[in-house]
Amino acid sequence: MNSTVMEEHCMTLPPKINSQGLQVKGYWEHGVLQFAMPQLQLQMVFIFAVSQACHFVLKHVGLPPFATQLLAGIMLGTTMIGKNKNMKKFLFPNFGVDDSQAQEILDAVELLGYTLFLFLSGVKTDMGMLRKVGKKSWTIGVAATLVPLMVGGAALLALADLRKPDVPEIVALTSVQSVTVFPVISCLLNDLKIQNSELGRLALSSSLVSNVLAILLLFLTSLMRLKKADAYKNFAMTAGYLLVVTLIARPAMLWMIRQTPEGRPVKESYLRAILATLLLSSLLSKYLGQSILFGSIILGLVVPDGPPLGSTIVNKLDCFFVGFLLPIYVTVTATKVDLTVLMASVEGLKVELTLVSIVFVSKFASCFVPPLLCQMPVKDSLALALILCCKGVVELGIYRYLHEMEFFSESRMGLALMAVLALASLMPILVKLLFNKSRKYAGYQKRNVVHLKPDSEVPVLACIHRADQINPVIDLVDAFYPTLEGPVRVYVLHLIKMVGRAMPIFISHELQNKVANGTSYSDHLISAFSHYARSNPGAIQASIFTAVSPPKLMYEDICHTALDNLTALILLPFHKRWSSIDGSVVSEDNHIRSLNCSVLQWAPCSVGILIDRGGSPNAAAASDEPFRVAVFFLGGNDDREALALARRMARDPQLYLTVLHLGVDEEDGCIISWDKMIDGETLKVFKEGFLGKNVEYQKEIVKDGPKTARLVRSLAHQFDLILVGRRHGLECIQTAGLSTWTELPELGILGDLLASTDLDTSCSALVVQQQQRL
Repeated sequence: MNSTVMEEHCMTLPPKINSQGLQVKGYWEHGVLQFAMPQLQLQMVFIFAVSQACHFVLKHVGLPPFATQLLAGIMLGTTMIGKNKNMKKFLFPNFGVDDSQAQEILDAVELLGYTLFLFLSGVKTDMGMLRKVGKKSWTIGVAATLVPLMVGGAALLALADLRKPDVPEIVALTSVQSVTVFPVISCLLNDLKIQNSELGRLALSSSLVSNVLAILLLFLTSLMRLKKADAYKNFAMTAGYLLVVTLIARPAMLWMIRQTPEGRPVKESYLRAILATLLLSSLLSKYLGQSILFGSIILGLVVPDGPPLGSTIVNKLDCFFVGFLLPIYVTVTATKVDLTVLMASVEGLKVELTLVSIVFVSKFASCFVPPLLCQMPVKDSLALALILCCKGVVELGIYRYLHEMEFFSESRMGLALMAVLALASLMPILVKLLFNKSRKYAGYQKRNVVHLKPDSEVPVLACIHRADQINPVIDLVDAFYPTLEGPVRVYVLHLIKMVGRAMPIFISHELQNKVANGTSYSDHLISAFSHYARSNPGAIQASIFTAVSPPKLMYEDICHTALDNLTALILLPFHKRWSSIDGSVVSEDNHIRSLNCSVLQWAPCSVGILIDRGGSPNAAAASDEPFRVAVFFLGGNDDREALALARRMARDPQLYLTVLHLGVDEEDGCIISWDKMIDGETLKVFKEGFLGKNVEYQKEIVKDGPKTARLVRSLAHQFDLILVGRRHGLECIQTAGLSTWTELPELGILGDLLASTDLDTSCSALVVQQQQRL
């Protein structure tokens, strides 16, 4: 005989949100937690305290923040701390208990965070990139979805009794395990800092294909489960909604972009209108029979990614909704799952455990075999398969939705949570062990100017961030004296910060590639270098690239481009910009400085940092003055690289070169090392005048660092360009005591002197570091 248990819940209207102070009746009896706002603040404090403590401890073993947030939820939930009724009542009171609605408010707040996360994920996604995805990505993406679904379906037929009413639960559990979700893979690659590596780009494009295919299959499956009339109605309403969003919302956003002047921020009224449309879209999708999350994703996808609109939306909303509310969503989801129920019923979940294992193995194999057949290294293929098998917040959200709709039992929800936690924890750790992104930059041959043949082509990679850096780079390349006999091949890389996007872009303009969404990149740069190459036929060859990537990972684009094109020298702009009028510092970009330091560490060839103060061959020619270049030589690999560049320049009869050898008295008892012997041989051609009358060799004896500093400062104004070696970590008599006062270690001691803001000169400088990674 069935008995029904009735529960009564009391509710006060209007709800008590915030306390009005100590004078409120009953304040002392029930405490401040009788009000929803203080209760919500207490919950947030506990959630962040426990999750941050977990992350502080477990980050050392490689666990990502998502996994530690899940563990914090398990600790706070009914499995551990929340098992105590008093603690549960204190932290997460149920609806109506002690007249509290705090839990419902918390659920609404963190669900809003999850909704905005999906919206921002859509904003960052460029669906037009599907047209640019290669065959390898299509193959991996399709296989990553279809193979585990088919294998899982076959295993379900073999292992489960299809007549049981819980079969749809098992199907949903295994189907979600088969899917690869693009936002999850994007977040994982961002945590691993390999977004714009070759492996990261392949993983992103493959996951995008897999995600789109999974959404189509899910939509078709949901239609097939409906009656014919309902299916037609659902399809028509969804199609109509998509048409409205595409034909009205998208053009409206493009109009907003056209109304925003270049370089100016997007109007706040536009952003408010988009947020209002987001809320309306979510409500409308619920009316159409879809989840409210469907509307947020679709609207996010039609927002033009990147600047100015997409990047502004991400900058405004990402920190609060993704950085603050989303971790609360993850932790609260875990608190709602009682793992003791899973442990008590594990014997009855053998079929589910077997199916989940089979689906994982088949998915791993489907992601591992295709890249292996495409001659990808075994370690990289394994890393790619592990990345595409990872699970995250989106899968967790799907399971939570099914659980709250009472489609999932408590035990299966516990199994799903543990599967997500296991994959989210282990996959990043294993990927870090397998994929070493720095090993590809190691060189197996010497790529520098010293080892180039005297009249061979000089391959140079010039990196440019802003339009004002174009002319200084062209002037410097022109100083290399490109001729038909000794041409210069310039690879120009335009570096753009990736904001409001999930997928990095790398464009080769030589191949006439265009961005999928029609965005124009680097037009002014292409025009300048194309004109320069046409003005010097045969002597200059220019290839232009554009890289849109996260600022912290730009060095990978630089190093990878240098590696692919076998360049001998990378030219980097200095992070400070001087005024051409009074010589004062106009701007300073610490991002560029950080990037330069990373390139110096990982570069597969020699590197030169150009400190531009206005000295150029064109300026000298306009004033009928010769272009004067100096090399300050102390000795070592870097200084010899600077001399090799100067020797190239000395072929120009209109250029005057001075080699200033800062030496010590030979009577000081210095031991003649192998390095000093090589230095002597390198200087011989300059000493004996073999390079022409426009080359002068001078030697200055210096006995300490201060004398060197005074000499450099006194001579700087006599030249238009000075070349120095970085000489990082090298100590000698000539620079003794100067390293203590060095502000910019990436320039070395002499480079730091020449970049000093109190040096009154218009002389530019090039700081050179010879190839280190052999």
